[in-house]
Amino acid sequence: MGLGTGRAAAAGIRALAARVAGGLRCTGVATSEASARLARDLGIPLDEMRGPVDVAFDGADVVTPGGLVVKGAGGALVRERIVDDTARRFVVLVDGSKVAPTPDAWGVLPVAVLPFAAAFVAGALADLAPAARADLSDDGLVLLDVRPPAAADWPALHARIRALPGVVDTGLFRVDPAQVLVGGADGSVRTLAAPAAGA
Repeated sequence: MGLGTGRAAAAGIRALAARVAGGLRCTGVATSEASARLARDLGIPLDEMRGPVDVAFDGADVVTPGGLVVKGAGGALVRERIVDDTARRFVVLVDGSKVAPTPDAWGVLPVAVLPFAAAFVAGALADLAPAARADLSDDGLVLLDVRPPAAADWPALHARIRALPGVVDTGLFRVDPAQVLVGGADGSVRTLAAPAAGA
């Protein structure tokens, strides 16, 4: 199981731990040190990333109806990409507040950069007002938050940024809307591909 990072992923880890306590046999691959600590504390066995996981789950900062997802507020976007993109099934866990017509609703795209290239990349992205976070990622990478302009083409921006030497990844993902689970305040769960109640 790929264990994501953040508030929604932590809830998923706790739910998985309850299943493990009830006899479910599984091994977790954590996408961050924080998720690894939580999983260990709750009794979920962990292993290194050795190959595709069967199922991975994670939250998102924002997700669009078409399946564009921005992740990385927790700084784990590189490990999340490795685990999520290679998983046999990847599930995104969000509540309705995270669903928006475009990523503009979130407005920030995290970028993971090698420290040596951080100043160069920041200069190349000066039009996007890059701001470096105070702390490095778990992998020792500099995290730059850039701010795309309104109505930006986020996939094209992702491609532009990824082409810069020294950039490891951005937090823009594309997922199958049918694999996005949206929780309602009443405890209901729907997929992003299904209409909301009353719609």
